[in-house]
Amino acid sequence: MLDGIISTIEGFIPMQSYIDSIYDFVNNLGIIEQIIGALVLAIVIIMGTVELVKKLSKIIIVFAILGGLWFLYSGGFLDGIIG
Repeated sequence: MLDGIISTIEGFIPMQSYIDSIYDFVNNLGIIEQIIGALVLAIVIIMGTVELVKKLSKIIIVFAILGGLWFLYSGGFLDGIIG
């Protein structure tokens, strides 16, 4: 089943030809250009990971607060405040 899905996706998007052309392009670069490219790629990946962690931490905090309020409400602890 998975082979059918992969072959369908490969039929729409010829990924192997893209991978081969990128590989050939990188191999034709000089060593300094490869090092600079790797450094830029590493910086982009690190910055993206940091931003993802920042966003996810905010979402997790919001869900924790909402979950805590729901537990307080369902437990009846907020009946004196809400009415």
